[in-house]
Amino acid sequence: MLRNFLEKTSLALSDGVPDVYKEHPLAQSIRDEGKKIIESILPIGFNDYKVAGSAGIGQWARIPWISIYNLSITDTATKGYYVVYLIPSGSNKIILGLAQSYEEAKKEYKSKSDLMLNKQADIMRMKIPEFEQFFRSTIPEIEVRGTLDYRNGHVYHLEYESRNLPSDEQLKLDLENILNAYEALFNRGGRDSDNFSISEEISDTISIHESHKKKVHSSIERPSSSVIKKIKKKLGYECMACGFKFEEIYGKTGTEYIEAHHLTPIADLKEGESRTITDKDFAVLCSNCHRMIHRFEDSSDLDKLKDLVKRK
Repeated sequence: MLRNFLEKTSLALSDGVPDVYKEHPLAQSIRDEGKKIIESILPIGFNDYKVAGSAGIGQWARIPWISIYNLSITDTATKGYYVVYLIPSGSNKIILGLAQSYEEAKKEYKSKSDLMLNKQADIMRMKIPEFEQFFRSTIPEIEVRGTLDYRNGHVYHLEYESRNLPSDEQLKLDLENILNAYEALFNRGGRDSDNFSISEEISDTISIHESHKKKVHSSIERPSSSVIKKIKKKLGYECMACGFKFEEIYGKTGTEYIEAHHLTPIADLKEGESRTITDKDFAVLCSNCHRMIHRFEDSSDLDKLKDLVKRK
């Protein structure tokens, strides 16, 4: 099912995009058939994710795509990060990737967008290293023509040849693995741009208003990354439990990187409940300590974590 769709779509685009776009059956297939097929094979636990396909807006895109969105992160390819199938025209390749929005990076970082996307992808991989066994962590080897360079910013990806695709069972397994990576990344802090410089002045007390809202799948509204960045800058970039500093090990890639941990867990909020918290309600932790504290029955017990580290 998925194999047949990917194969026929890629082969139809192998010599380039068709001359006509409006009401073209291939464009309609990418938008409709591809979307329905992927929706039908989403693993348990991902049925509330949004699937959308595009062959272009008003004209053919050089790289048609079908994306899968965690709606707590984004609902569009123009911002955030998401899982995507890229089907480049003039090629027999198909890319399955955990990617970031190129349009968003171009708007924010302009000429440095490629550098920033790949730098952020490095940081994101640090949070989910266990998925490296399933995917590539290099830049996809596809030819890009036009203004949108979808190669940069991939956290992980796989490259398929349309004439030699794996079985439907393997394609479904690959999709499940990358969706699990997507979910794990989100749960571990996602893409917070901590490796970029922060220019805002920091006041004595930084406060956040958090609320639990009914979204498409009753997800939790999280504080904006800009406020979290201010909190991390104020608290510093040394793990409060073990003293680890990312920059000392990873150099520039780890500059100004640390993870923020809610000492008053956001997951404790009930639907309709709100609260205001300050930087005193956070700890900054390295990735390992952050994962370990979430294994405690009381994930606010920073002293217990410090004691465990001291005993080693």
